[in-house]
Amino acid sequence: MGKMQFDLHLQRLKDRFAETPDSIILKADVLREGLRFTADLAEVALWAIPTNAFLSREDIPADEAANEVLAAPNQLTLPDGTRVNLELDKKSPYFVRKQGNHRYVLFRGKNPITEVSSPARPTFQTTLSDGSAVSDFLGQRTENCIAIVHSLFCEYSKNRDQCAFCILGNMMAGLTLSDISDFIPQNQKKTIEACTLAAKEIKIRHAVVSGGSFIKTELEAKSYAKTIAALRKALGPKTRITAVCQAFDEKGWLLLKEAGADRVQPNLEVWEDRLWEEVVPGKTKAVGKKEWIRRLKAAVDIFGPGQVATNFVAGVELLSPNGSPHESDAVESHMRAYEFLVDHAIVPIFGFLTKARGTRYEGMELPSTEFYLELGWKRHLIMQQSGMYDCFPGGDDADFSCYQCVAHKTGQDYRRLSGDTPLKP
Repeated sequence: MGKMQFDLHLQRLKDRFAETPDSIILKADVLREGLRFTADLAEVALWAIPTNAFLSREDIPADEAANEVLAAPNQLTLPDGTRVNLELDKKSPYFVRKQGNHRYVLFRGKNPITEVSSPARPTFQTTLSDGSAVSDFLGQRTENCIAIVHSLFCEYSKNRDQCAFCILGNMMAGLTLSDISDFIPQNQKKTIEACTLAAKEIKIRHAVVSGGSFIKTELEAKSYAKTIAALRKALGPKTRITAVCQAFDEKGWLLLKEAGADRVQPNLEVWEDRLWEEVVPGKTKAVGKKEWIRRLKAAVDIFGPGQVATNFVAGVELLSPNGSPHESDAVESHMRAYEFLVDHAIVPIFGFLTKARGTRYEGMELPSTEFYLELGWKRHLIMQQSGMYDCFPGGDDADFSCYQCVAHKTGQDYRRLSGDTPLKP
């Protein structure tokens, strides 16, 4: 198709954000709107890295005529390499249609926008010791990136103090560790074995370790350190390992560093004090915002400038009773947070609020695409003008997050697509 063909809706976004690359504009809108499931999308999933349907807004529709379970690809790839995470939404105007052999086009309504592809899943030559497929336990995000879970259980959920937006915490609400403890050690053992075998066949550049939270953060740090040490042994010294965890004290950070973690991402989630108890009640009780920030600063001393990030779930401010009444107020709140953080060599990042099943925001109207594009561009300016981008080499690693595997965010795409040209304030 060549150049993207924007319809009136996308063109209006482009007119407002003229300096934002077209791929980011399209990606932001797809992340907000989701993607309709189609038979053509299921065809892509026959060879692509598949998505986890439980993370989506809805199940993949059942097909009584199909002999095999239908699936969807984990992400779409735009012509310039930009990756877009898929959340299925039957109300979305976006869908994928096959046109010719092995040619797939993203449509918005009746309008073809651009050709898309998906990363193919590898065919591993070996199996686990019990005969299981390597891919079943690898947690592969894209060609060279994996994500594994150190614990499926969020302890905050047993007291219903889980984060309001969290899929895992809300799925586990009311359960105790004993309810799921039988299969946790077995799954972790298989995951590490899968990583060991996969690393012999494919190059694994990045690995992310995340999972549920423990009320006692010192115990969580020990759990992460154990998982990271095993992962480091499985993957070797060259794979970058990032821990997406709670904020630990200095002793906890040293445990992770010694175990083999390269970067850490303890997420603040929201900035305004008034939202903490509402949105992240467990974190409020266990750590608190003031202490969380102190621990973020301590992490920089151990991992180095640019190797510590914290995420914000952009949009909760607008859908919370105590939040901001206008999108412009929410943007300003983010900017205050970002400027504070970069002053302390901490990388601010944000993700799109999802209305995934089981969360407090299921079925709610999300903030506008303009809101997310405004956040992305202003964060880009702050990162450039503060010198934070200088912490990263560029290319795949133009930002804290890898643009290939962190397909549910847009921040990591700006520097890569915009280059180092002078930016307007």
